Amino acid sequence: MLTELNYPFDSDQIISSKKKLLRLLKEHESGTPLKIAVLGGSTTSDIVKTLELFLRNRGIIPSFYESEYAQYWSDAVFGTPKLDAFKPELVFIHTCARNIEEKPTVGEDAKSVSEKLEREYARYEKMWSVLSEKFGCVIIQNNFEMPSTRLLGNREVGCAFGRIDFITRLNVKLYDFAQTHANFYIHDINYLSAAYGLERWHELRHWHLYKYAMSVSAIPEFAYSLSNIICSVMGKNKKVLALDLDNTLWGGVIGDDGQSGIEIGHETHEGQSYLALQKFVKAHKELGVLLTVCSKNDPENALDGLNHPDGVLKPSDFTLIKANWNEKSLNLEETARELNLLPESFVFADDNPVECDIVKAQVPEIMTINFENPEECIRAIDKCGYFEVTNLSADDAKRGEMYAANAQRAAAEKKFASYDDFLASLEMSAV
Repeated sequence: MLTELNYPFDSDQIISSKKKLLRLLKEHESGTPLKIAVLGGSTTSDIVKTLELFLRNRGIIPSFYESEYAQYWSDAVFGTPKLDAFKPELVFIHTCARNIEEKPTVGEDAKSVSEKLEREYARYEKMWSVLSEKFGCVIIQNNFEMPSTRLLGNREVGCAFGRIDFITRLNVKLYDFAQTHANFYIHDINYLSAAYGLERWHELRHWHLYKYAMSVSAIPEFAYSLSNIICSVMGKNKKVLALDLDNTLWGGVIGDDGQSGIEIGHETHEGQSYLALQKFVKAHKELGVLLTVCSKNDPENALDGLNHPDGVLKPSDFTLIKANWNEKSLNLEETARELNLLPESFVFADDNPVECDIVKAQVPEIMTINFENPEECIRAIDKCGYFEVTNLSADDAKRGEMYAANAQRAAAEKKFASYDDFLASLEMSAV
């Protein structure tokens, strides 16, 4: 695994070093093979090359079919001998707002615009239907980004012939389809472009020169976002969020300041920031992410901090709590063993850069998140994409309880001289 490809990464460095990074990844090539067809409404070559880097770094070895420029619809609907022989396991349809054919015109009435909307959507649904029937594969479809200019100004929304209004309604139709069809996922470039900045995203010179749907500098961000969906579909996303305590889940040091002295709650702006982080972390538990503690602390102090009346994370929210004075890398490895998970399933968040560096050196499979303040930690957990959701069931929310019970059974087993004695202690009965 190359640290240059872990979040946060340097986009310019990736762009300039693609060949070198690929060569390094291929030196230790291992992983799950995946055949990906990329059907593009614009130039896709550099997207594919960058996507390959991120996928290989997460243990997926891709092979690609690329459509010719702007031949996405004909390749999908009519097929080609090469695509049919390729038999993709995943199809990515790389379209953008420039590929919308049925655009509203100024002054057009609402009925006519709605008819255009239905025809435009029908083109895409036709593609998905044909691809699904032919290959039975996962399909990832870009939604549509907002334009860089607004002809009608603020009237672009709430107006029948406004382009932004039209794109928004078209996006909603894509979302409705995704909610009712398995193995179909939206790559949200509408959000991605907004977060990146529409003026930076829409580099007209790069469109005119290369027919790129985005600026060259945005390609790594785009490819990384897409790779998170693919990794999640392939079961390569992370399972555990391990957290430090002092100056991570609250402000201050619980052993020095006591429960009443740490910053958490509504009384101060700093306390509110840590409370927001705790709420954000707790929400991940509802997605099935296992929460654990890895802190250099006395156990009683750690529990005292987690039982703060203004905090939302309580000891019961954590599958395992490791609060001692051992090296954090050792605690993380022990947590992995007790949960019967590989270290590569873990993400570790700590405000101390030295602790993160030690973990990276001792257990490089574990992703680390270092931050200076709670807001930065929230952004890092959100943007890293390690916990990308593609499928969510009622059982996911119970996953922490299941792993906690398994860990308790494993700990109880150690107390007995033999496995038979352990089984007898459970007092099980069969019917």
